[in-house]
Amino acid sequence: MLIRAVSIVTVFLLLACTITAISAAMYEAPEQDSEETIAATELPTPTDSPPSPTEKKLAEVAEHPQQDAGYTPRLTSPDIDNTRYYSGENPFYAAGYGMPNCTCYAWGRAYEISGKRPELSPYDACTWYDYNAENQIYDYGDQPEQGAIACWAYADGGPGHVAVVEQVDGNTVLLSNSAYSGAEFYMDTVPADNPSAGRDNWIFQGYIYPDDDPE
Repeated sequence: MLIRAVSIVTVFLLLACTITAISAAMYEAPEQDSEETIAATELPTPTDSPPSPTEKKLAEVAEHPQQDAGYTPRLTSPDIDNTRYYSGENPFYAAGYGMPNCTCYAWGRAYEISGKRPELSPYDACTWYDYNAENQIYDYGDQPEQGAIACWAYADGGPGHVAVVEQVDGNTVLLSNSAYSGAEFYMDTVPADNPSAGRDNWIFQGYIYPDDDPE
């Protein structure tokens, strides 16, 4: 009788341990799955789309339609290894009139913009506008455009100046320049309706558009 009672107790204990183990396993599994699900919801999904252009950017494009979307303004000095400016490819550099020099810079910049060797005047800046008009090489006029060359003569008979239009913003024209015996490279702004403003000795001649194919 005692042996039978011990056997019953043993069976009961084994059954209790088995039920406890099964319950523990069933309880722990959902807890682990729940953590994985929460972690997954915190990760970015591949359906996230990039932000759309801001209204300000769209307004800028609409306000300045004259800007060429494919044009890259030069706002810093060209590297010394840029052969359009610093090599015998440039006739002014080859003749000993390399930068700092407005003609050497403008010639190199025109080459850089168009990808073609420019057919511009090989003489002083004051000759560029008339040389181009007389030889009917490039279009020319009085409207600033990106990539155009602005030309000035000096009232005192000096060599004049040329610069390149990098941006047009309303009545403000941003120019890239170099200056003989002066700055290797600098940026300057002038009013579109009076490019000689503040320069009493400067006579504005007009713009040359070398990015157009010669006739």
